[in-house]
Amino acid sequence: MTELVLVMLLHFGGPRRTDILALEKSRPPFFEGHNRKIPMIRTAFLLLIAVTAAQAASMREIAEWVVRWEGEFTVEGSREPIGDLADIPDGDFRIETIDLTGSVMPPAELSMLSELTSLRALYLPGPVWNPGGGREDANEALQALSGLVNLEKIGVGWHFAAQINIQDSGFKHLLGLEKLKDVRCAQCRLTEIDLSPLVNLRSLDLTDSPFTDAGMAGLANLKNLRRLILRNTMVTDEGVKSLAGLTQLEELNLAGTRVTEKGVESLRGMTKMRKLDLLGVDMGDASMEILAGMPELEVASLYRTEITNAGLVQLHGLKSLTDVDLRYTRVTGNGLDSLRGALPQTHIEFVGTATAQAVPPGAERPAADTDEAVAAWITALGGKAEMRGNRLVAVDLSSTPVSDAQLEFLQRLDGLQKLNVGVTQIGDLGLASLAGLTSLEELDVHLTTVSDAGLENLAGLTKLRSLNLGGTLVEGKTFHVLEGLTALREIDLSGAPVNDQVLAALGKMTWIERLRLSYSDITNEGFKQLAGLKGLQMLDVTATDIGDPGLLQIGAFTDLRELYLNHTRFEDEGLAALEPLQKLERIEMFRTRAGNVGAASLATLKSLTVVKLDYTSLDDKGLQALQSLPQVRELSLDSTNITDAGVPMLESMASLKDLNLYHTLVSEAGMNQLQAALPDCEIIFDRDSSLPTRRSK
Repeated sequence: MTELVLVMLLHFGGPRRTDILALEKSRPPFFEGHNRKIPMIRTAFLLLIAVTAAQAASMREIAEWVVRWEGEFTVEGSREPIGDLADIPDGDFRIETIDLTGSVMPPAELSMLSELTSLRALYLPGPVWNPGGGREDANEALQALSGLVNLEKIGVGWHFAAQINIQDSGFKHLLGLEKLKDVRCAQCRLTEIDLSPLVNLRSLDLTDSPFTDAGMAGLANLKNLRRLILRNTMVTDEGVKSLAGLTQLEELNLAGTRVTEKGVESLRGMTKMRKLDLLGVDMGDASMEILAGMPELEVASLYRTEITNAGLVQLHGLKSLTDVDLRYTRVTGNGLDSLRGALPQTHIEFVGTATAQAVPPGAERPAADTDEAVAAWITALGGKAEMRGNRLVAVDLSSTPVSDAQLEFLQRLDGLQKLNVGVTQIGDLGLASLAGLTSLEELDVHLTTVSDAGLENLAGLTKLRSLNLGGTLVEGKTFHVLEGLTALREIDLSGAPVNDQVLAALGKMTWIERLRLSYSDITNEGFKQLAGLKGLQMLDVTATDIGDPGLLQIGAFTDLRELYLNHTRFEDEGLAALEPLQKLERIEMFRTRAGNVGAASLATLKSLTVVKLDYTSLDDKGLQALQSLPQVRELSLDSTNITDAGVPMLESMASLKDLNLYHTLVSEAGMNQLQAALPDCEIIFDRDSSLPTRRSK
């Protein structure tokens, strides 16, 4: 039997390494009973093993090995992949590419390729590098590829798991392959490996790997690099600095990285760039100048960046641009229309209203360069214009289709005092047209795309008294440019994404009298910076994180007339801090922890005329304290715990003109009693609103 096996193996060109290994493993039981009878056969068999193991696998053996592992290969002179044993060529041939992407093999099997120096491209499977569910390390198997001196391309296939366990320690075995031009190791666990020895590299894809800035330093030497994919890596601005000298780059993907506009600055001068992906990069309009310097740019993804119409203008000169992704940016329909006009061949990806509001016929521009003609144009556009003599003094273009470009028609209105362009698609670009309107006293740009970058255009409006920036994109980073507007008395930042940073600038504007910061990210700690606003008369901090420490600061604003504390975080006892506000006339605190204890503190504020305590825990006991307020004309108690027992207390408040008892526990009889006692008071009441199913919990 043994002789037959040996003869057959020798007849067919000798055993393959895998055959030898299999027979070697079976040797002890196979020879157990024959060692004494046929020692010569045993010796010959072992000799055959040694000789065969020392020989390099033949091309045919490698070809069969590839096919048996469900792979494909191509041979020199042909691009047709071979994946069947029957299609393996007769005679001599040289394997140039091997695709094992779909193979499920132990990585150690790659030793079969260790001397295949003709190989130019190799595609490896991804899942096999995580043997034992990722608990085993197969990185040393890559050493078998270190001799593939003519290899130009290597790629690792996808894996259903998050990562492929190819680490720096394994990939280092490939750093001697100087002819490598294309490397794809997406999902690999490469972090800090120095790839600088691969000087001929033209394409590198490290998508979804934990590659860091330390590894980026090695890329600075890869002057031949044309394509670099770093999507979802750990790269930051510091790492991108290493790319500054790679001016031949044609494709760069920084999507999902930690790069900001500071890092984008390192891309300046990359004039060969054709495809750039900046998805999710923390950048705004300031970075668009860098893109404008890429004349060959064809595809750009700005998905979820913070660019606005003002930045989009920078793309107008890129005549090679064929595709741009503007989804979830701050661009509006006006900006898109402008881009389409400049680049009609460009395909634009966008979510939202992709076109601007239609401009009425004849309202594209004024008929003449006079105040009267501009007033007529404003009216045709759907706005309102107020003339004083032959001078246009007030313009209301809110909720009209006015565009940034059309605001240029207002530039010559040197007598304009009031301008409202709120709820329009104008932005920083449009504000540039307002910089010369030095007579302006009131400016409303709420719910527009105005951002920090546009505020510098307002720095010269020294007569400005009221500025509404509510719901804009202003974050407060450049708010200090307005510190010279000493005539400014009212600022509205409601709903703008401002935080404590803006409070530093506001704290220096000690002349401010009315300030709205509702629905912002200010905190108790930052609020201390407003201590200098001694003349503050109105303050709105609705839906902020202001709590008891903030109330202590508010208590120092003794000139306050109006205070809005709705949806804030103070405790009932914290309202005692407001007792110094003896000039306070109006206070609102919907849905707060205010209750009977706080009501006692409010009772000390004898100037109060409007008190709104809706959705608080106030009950009849607290109402007993409030009845001592002599001037209250409006009292709102929606969803409080007031009952008929509180009716006599309400009757004693003779100055009441408006009373809200909706969702309280007052009965219809109590309501009738109140109406008789306060005939001039308008009372909001619904008998069934006291039902448990209708009262808010």
